[in-house]
Amino acid sequence: MQDKSFLNMDKERILKDFDHLSKAKKQSATALKLCLIFSVVVVLLVLLWGFAVSQTALSKVVILSKSGEYLQTEAVSTEALFSARIQSTCNFATSYANSFDRQSIKMNQAKAQFYVNRNDLNAIFQKYFNDRAYSDATNTGAVYNCNLEKIERIEGDNEPYKVSFTSLLNVYSGGKVWRFRLHCDGEIISTTPRYPENVTGFMFSRLVQRTEQLPTEQESQSNGSAEENQDYIG
Repeated sequence: MQDKSFLNMDKERILKDFDHLSKAKKQSATALKLCLIFSVVVVLLVLLWGFAVSQTALSKVVILSKSGEYLQTEAVSTEALFSARIQSTCNFATSYANSFDRQSIKMNQAKAQFYVNRNDLNAIFQKYFNDRAYSDATNTGAVYNCNLEKIERIEGDNEPYKVSFTSLLNVYSGGKVWRFRLHCDGEIISTTPRYPENVTGFMFSRLVQRTEQLPTEQESQSNGSAEENQDYIG
């Protein structure tokens, strides 16, 4: 009788343990389902948030320096970025093509090839060669320094974009400074950006420049003094 009673108690305990195990499995399955549902909901929310952010920022960019620092706190529109890229392309092209000294002639000529087509660039180089500018830079230490002055025109919704701009060229030689204004007209097309060779993704498919000699600083001061004296006498 005791053995039979013991067996009954053992059977009841086994059934009770099995019942607990079954409930634990059901609870685990329920918890797993809840976790999966929660994960799916989180993923969907993240995707929706990312989509909303991308749509909001689709036409805006943030400018960073090479070191990763923000150059400005506000985002700029694609139109402003486009204008900045065009302006930078004009500046790089005119600067590399027209700036040189005895040490930087070959280097700047090579850099200019990434921003200006070969035929127009060779025409610019040939003019400096014919005018003995490269010879003066090499033999007498003359320095040619050219920088963008202003953009006068940007036209076109599609390539090529037509641009007109002016640059200022200063020639330092023999203790004197000669000043010139370059009137430039050209057409710009897209190209593959290459750092550091071409950082704007644009280049000139056509570039023509016309040189206008400006009064020297001494001449400007003399003219200014003469006008003042004339006004005083009158």
